[in-house]
Amino acid sequence: MTSACGVCAIHENERLGELIAWESDRWILRHHAAPAPLAGWFLLDTKRHVASAADFNALEEAEFAQVLGAAMRAIRSAVEVPRVYVILFGEGAQHVHAHLIPRDPSQSGTAAWEIADWYRAVDSGKRAAAPSHEVARAVQRVREEMRAAVTI
Repeated sequence: MTSACGVCAIHENERLGELIAWESDRWILRHHAAPAPLAGWFLLDTKRHVASAADFNALEEAEFAQVLGAAMRAIRSAVEVPRVYVILFGEGAQHVHAHLIPRDPSQSGTAAWEIADWYRAVDSGKRAAAPSHEVARAVQRVREEMRAAVTI
């Protein structure tokens, strides 16, 4: 039976396993599902229903900074970019889910808010999604980086 919660449904999907780079009792770091806008576009989700970082309990609040920083460094290293954007809207689901987006300055159309147009173009089929082999490579490399970096 599929959950009424969209993020819980994603977490319950059997195919998610190939996209998970790291997981703890409270967090899942997963690559964006197909069609992935960019190889290395990850999401850091809470497992618990909590709609805003302002509502984290003390442990979640402390871990969030540690996990977010480690994930950003892992993505930066894995996909060899100088910057990783973080977008946290907190509107669409009852789970905090931060989008962690690799930023390659040589890739035009992905700077700052242009990334929203890029996302929409991939979602609508006007722009090609990231190749699955590049996504798989990014997941594997981030897994390796996170295994070494996070010990919660």
